[in-house]
Amino acid sequence: MGLNSSSNADFTGFIEDFNRSGNEFFEIKKNKAMSQKIFWKLPCSKSHFIRWLFISSQTRVETKIKFSSKIGNDILSCANVLEKLGVKIQKKETYWKICGCEQGHFNKNPGVLDCGNSATTLRFLSFLIARNGINAKIIGDKSLSGRNFTQLIEILEKGGSEVRCENKHGFLPFNITGRFNIDLVDVFTKNTSQLISGLLVTMPSSVENNRLIIKNEIVSRPYFELTSRICIETGSIIKINNGEIELKPWKPKINDEIIIPGEASLIVFPLLYCKLHNIDVFIENWPNNDDCLGFDIIKENISHFGLTWNLSNDKILITKEGLDSYLSLDIKDNIDLITPLIILMSLSGGGSLKGILHAKNKESDRIKSTMELCKKFGVKLDLNHDLTVSSSKLFSPRSHLFVNGDHRLQMSAVILLSFTEGFVESAPWYENSDPDFLKRLYINGVSIS
Repeated sequence: MGLNSSSNADFTGFIEDFNRSGNEFFEIKKNKAMSQKIFWKLPCSKSHFIRWLFISSQTRVETKIKFSSKIGNDILSCANVLEKLGVKIQKKETYWKICGCEQGHFNKNPGVLDCGNSATTLRFLSFLIARNGINAKIIGDKSLSGRNFTQLIEILEKGGSEVRCENKHGFLPFNITGRFNIDLVDVFTKNTSQLISGLLVTMPSSVENNRLIIKNEIVSRPYFELTSRICIETGSIIKINNGEIELKPWKPKINDEIIIPGEASLIVFPLLYCKLHNIDVFIENWPNNDDCLGFDIIKENISHFGLTWNLSNDKILITKEGLDSYLSLDIKDNIDLITPLIILMSLSGGGSLKGILHAKNKESDRIKSTMELCKKFGVKLDLNHDLTVSSSKLFSPRSHLFVNGDHRLQMSAVILLSFTEGFVESAPWYENSDPDFLKRLYINGVSIS
């Protein structure tokens, strides 16, 4: 069963047939008739969408959320659990309307809440149900169930909630009962900023003021700043002083339609495709500066990859021009770049990456899994405190590739295989963030079988 460039309908039929076949791997090949240009529309930003879903779920006033690109499964998982709590969501092709519940009026016994692959949803949801005294069991997919949530559980328990892990402590599934009600909260932000964001975004459901004591430098700080901005826009007063954040409950007031930007963290994938195939890439739905979440760092350093970035009819045109050069970056605020960025650097002038240690806490241990993947393609890496990337020549992997339930690892592998050819795990992890990822490559000439 094979697939070459044709139509959307052909792709949909192929995926359905492939899933029925029970085959666990795609074979990826480069088609000689590959397009000379590709249009790459970034999907909806799940960071923006999920935050707005949680804010709008805590007010009965209807909120309209508009978008112009595809919605990933992480967003759908978030919507599904909120609907089980009593939030009404009317889903249309280009917008959703949300009518939420005020504090204390959620469904108190929703049963099982499945967060899918979304750790953001899980953390935010845990605080929302604990603040409202909801009794629920939280589960997730295989990937999410393998991640450790001990720090989240410790905060909940210190606040008066009871958390019972059914298997190993710190891991899904777990049950939350009792109401979270505490004035002073110690928050460790060394591994993720989502704990502090979850506490902020659920404050409309709090029964008292909170003071958050920040124990470490906040990693992925642009995401915390996005949360703060959304909360302030809807009426929150946030006071920050000497590592302490003072919060008061508020009733969200959303005056305008919410427009969801594109997912800036995925920008490096079309760049990698351009680099490998020397094909012009037209990127659609690139967000404005305020919504880039720091990922414009790629735009600022694009010349190091021998690529150019130009505006063309409201799209970003990426072309392969110029000379490669060595690049040194600190990506502690943009850790989701790590896998495709390493590969892009290895195909260019090499370089070094700082601030990567909290990549261990992603869908996989993304440092370990990235190094294993890169080794199979001949990418040369050296890990001490920082990661050194050497210029490398790719070769085809000798074995089938597993991706550890990590959508960014899978997308990196597929793009590499579109050049080297080979086999990769076919479970659709990519759909968590970019549902059109595989179809986009297929339509432009990548052979899949």
